[in-house]
Amino acid sequence: ATENSSPIPTDPFPLHLRKAIEPHIEKARIRRQQALDAIRAATGETIFDSTMSEFREKLGVERDFCIEDNKRKLLLSGLFQSTNLPGDMDLSRIHEMQEGQAKDHLFYALTQNPTPFHEVYDDFVRMVCVPRFAALLENSSSSCNEVYYQSFPCIRIVQPEEFSIGPHADVAYGHHPCSVNFYIPLTRIGGSSSLFLESRPGAEDWHAMEGSFGDAKHFSGAICLHWTTENKTSMSRASLDFRLLDGNMYHSLKCGGNLPGGQTDVYRKSPGYYSKCVKQVLEDGRIIWKRISPTSLTPPDFRMGFPWTVNSWDKFWRKVSSA
Repeated sequence: ATENSSPIPTDPFPLHLRKAIEPHIEKARIRRQQALDAIRAATGETIFDSTMSEFREKLGVERDFCIEDNKRKLLLSGLFQSTNLPGDMDLSRIHEMQEGQAKDHLFYALTQNPTPFHEVYDDFVRMVCVPRFAALLENSSSSCNEVYYQSFPCIRIVQPEEFSIGPHADVAYGHHPCSVNFYIPLTRIGGSSSLFLESRPGAEDWHAMEGSFGDAKHFSGAICLHWTTENKTSMSRASLDFRLLDGNMYHSLKCGGNLPGGQTDVYRKSPGYYSKCVKQVLEDGRIIWKRISPTSLTPPDFRMGFPWTVNSWDKFWRKVSSA
């Protein structure tokens, strides 16, 4: 449908591509609505409607922001330390290294030594992302003093000719409908090497994220449809993504997994996926966000996606070598 094109125009979005993805979009619309209906039934209409109304008003709009140089350098250096990569590594060319297996070796190394990156990431979220997130909830019905955040990010590397994921809203996979997705490119992104999304639920004004390392975006990925195409560029795309949730909204809505069309929220069902931080005002007036749960960083699990879904690396390497 993309006619093997690297750039994909979005204004207007190609009619032939819109027609090609429509059957998949329709399935995603249905699954999103079914999941939301189940959560509404489990929670109660009044609480659900008021919570979602406030969420859409305060947090439902797609927004861009920039990351300061020192913060992004710390984030990348932590990742390189955990993955045994040189400090000047260009992740957009990772597919050219180690006979195309550098991506797998990066992820394997990360599972063996996640702590350096984990520590830098945790600081980054609490110092950069949470204050921005909480500021959007100022003057709301209840101020934001508690934030749940994904304890370890999803790390995605999509090499040329690889495909990531089709149209979906995260609520259809069990995520809380008020979670906000933060997306951090580690390489230049755009065109077919990007994430396509709608600016608000139901808008279907498909557009690709554009930018490079230092640019960032957050959007309501639990209820906004988003998807990718095959990467038809000559460069790999690398990115981090993770979710933040206001504490009040986190507790207000129930899991609809036991109802028709509902999806079990495995992310809240057991500890480990979310960390929790609270707002503290210091004597000098400065505001910090202190992690209170867990008290120490816990290892990532399968809910963070690959490579944490690998149960046996011996079997993984045998499969790679036989491919």
